[in-house]
Parts: sequence; C-alpha cells; structure tokens
Amino acid sequence: MVPTWILLTIAFVLFSIQTTQAADLSPGPENGPEAACTEIKIALHALSDSEHDESLALDLAASGGNSAAIVEARLSVLLDRTQDLRVALKRVRQSAVARDPMVDQCTRMGFRALVISEKLSSDVESVLFGDDDSVAQAPELGAIPAAPAASRPAPQHP
Repeated sequence: MVPTWILLTIAFVLFSIQTTQAADLSPGPENGPEAACTEIKIALHALSDSEHDESLALDLAASGGNSAAIVEARLSVLLDRTQDLRVALKRVRQSAVARDPMVDQCTRMGFRALVISEKLSSDVESVLFGDDDSVAQAPELGAIPAAPAASRPAPQHP
C-alpha cells in the first residue's frame, strides 16, 4: 500500500504541471515581447553562472588540485543550463511574438550564447574524456597552463 502523503505529493505535482502549462498557453501581457525576452535572459543568466562555476573548477584543476570530478559535475550542470536555454529559445521562436524586433534581438543574443556555450562544453569534454582524434593533444587537468599575467606596457617618453 502506498502511503497517502506520497499520493498527495504526486497529485500536487501533476496539478502544478497542468496549471503551469495552462498558464503558458493563455493570452495576455505576460506572454508578450517583454516576457519572451525575460525568459531568454533568465536562461542566459543561469548559463552564465554555470559557465563561471565551470571556469572556477577548471582553474582549481589547473592549480594542481585533483578535481576532475568537480570539473565533470560542473560540466553536467553547464550542459543542463545549455539545454534550458535551447528550450527557452525554441519556445520563444514558436510563440506569437517571435517576429517582434525586441524578441528577435533577444533570440539572436541567446543563439550566440548557445554556440559559445556548446563550444566551451565540447572543449571541456575533450580535456576530460578525450576523443579518438584529440587524446594525444588533450592535456591532463593538472597540466593546464595558467593564463599569462598581463604586463603593463612600458611608458613612452616624448
């Protein structure tokens, strides 16, 4: 026998999903150009946060830490946020406001970020797992060179 609280939880989740889907289909100002851009921007911010976390994990790995598991976990989150952006872009592109100039600009920004994120994910995967072509080229995580320090240009005297 399944406990009542589990059945109530399942019913609540299903009801919430149906309510959310119904709200997404309803006409009104919440589904206008501003809402579409906001949806993309929220996905972009989440993606940006996960890219930042991935860069911190890579920096930790480059400094000699044995943290391949952290890099892999952050990569998983990065891939999830990339998928979230992809879904948001698809939803906006299929909406009634897709041709609005403001929405078009937001969509273009989202697609540029998506391409960059996919390139980053691919590069990290190559370093972590290697592939048939780049196993010899992919450095060990501990051997990732640190970025060179920026030096000040020499002052020029007249």
